[in-house]
Amino acid sequence: MKTVLVTGSAGFIGFHLSRLLLEQGVRVIGLDGMTSYYDVALKERRH
Repeated sequence: MKTVLVTGSAGFIGFHLSRLLLEQGVRVIGLDGMTSYYDVALKERRH
């Protein structure tokens, strides 16, 4: 099984990339800074 590190995994692109990889059977390790630049509650739900 492949393992991929996705930085910014709770952001728009990182979230969708992570979801696509998971659907393909890839193990995803997500990392995000959870800064307040964007809505933190939204990022927490995505993460």
